[in-house]
Amino acid sequence: MAAPSTTLTTGINAYYLIELIESLSQLQVGYNANTDDIDQDLVLQFMKEGYQRIVSTNNRYPWFQASWAFSTLPDTHAYSTGFSTISAFSPYVAVSPDVLALNQTTANIRQVINVVNSTNGGNELIYIDQFKAEAIWVGTNDVSGIPVYWTLWNNAINLWPRPDSTTYTINIRGYRQPDLTWLSDSANSSSTAYVDLDNEFQFMLVNYTLGRIFQFQEDPTMAQVYMNHFEIGVAVAVKNLTAPNSNQPILMSAGLQLNGKYWWNNTPNNFSVLPNSPNPIGVFF
Repeated sequence: MAAPSTTLTTGINAYYLIELIESLSQLQVGYNANTDDIDQDLVLQFMKEGYQRIVSTNNRYPWFQASWAFSTLPDTHAYSTGFSTISAFSPYVAVSPDVLALNQTTANIRQVINVVNSTNGGNELIYIDQFKAEAIWVGTNDVSGIPVYWTLWNNAINLWPRPDSTTYTINIRGYRQPDLTWLSDSANSSSTAYVDLDNEFQFMLVNYTLGRIFQFQEDPTMAQVYMNHFEIGVAVAVKNLTAPNSNQPILMSAGLQLNGKYWWNNTPNNFSVLPNSPNPIGVFF
C-alpha cells in the first residue's frame, strides 16, 4: 500500500516506506519466519545503510542547517554541553525554530561554520589552530578577557582568551547531525518521525533498500538495476542541492525598459522624468 498523499508534503515515515517496499518487491516484510519473506529488522538495517550513504555524500545539505547558543563560564576554555538550538531548518525532525532544544552537546553539531559573540555587538570570533592557541595562552599569559578566537579540540569548542567574569552569549552557526529517530518507529503508521531527508532523496532510499533486498534474495540482476537507479539519482540530486546560487537570470531584451530619462523623487516618493538626463541608462537612485 502506497503512502497516503498527506505524507508527500510532510515527509514519509518508516512504516509507509516498508509498505512501499513490499508493494514494489512483492515480498512480505515482517517478524514471522513462517509467513514473511524477509525480516523487518534486516530491512531497517538496509534503510539505515542507504540513509547513511546519502548523507555522507556531502556535509552541507541545506536541510541540516542549524544554529546553537551557549553561555560562557568564567575562566573556562572548553564547551561541549549546555547548547540550545535556536534554529534548525528541517520539517522532518522535532527541532524547529520555535522550539528550543536545550542541553544539547557538540555531538549534535556536524560542522561548525562560524562562532559569534553576540554579547559584544555580534562580533565573529576568529578560528585558529588549537596548538597555536595553546602556545599563545600558556602559563602567565593565559589571562581571561573577551573571547576573540575559537578552536575545535576534543569534541569541544574552545574560546581564547578564556572568558572573564562577564557572561557572554556565544552563537554557533553550522550543520546538525542526521536524525535516526524515524528508524525506531517503524510499527507506527501515524508516526511523525519522518525520514530526515529532503523529498528529492526519499525514493532513492527506497531504491537502495530494494537493491540490498534483492541482493539478499540472491537476485543480482534486480539488485544491480535498483542500485544503478540509486547511484544516478543521488548524483543528480547532490549536484542540484549543492550548486551555488544563480545570479539574476538573463532576461530577453535586457529586462524592463523605460522610455525617457527617469530619477527617484523623494517628495513625493516616485519616479520622475528628468529631461535631457545625461545618464545613459536613465534610472538611478
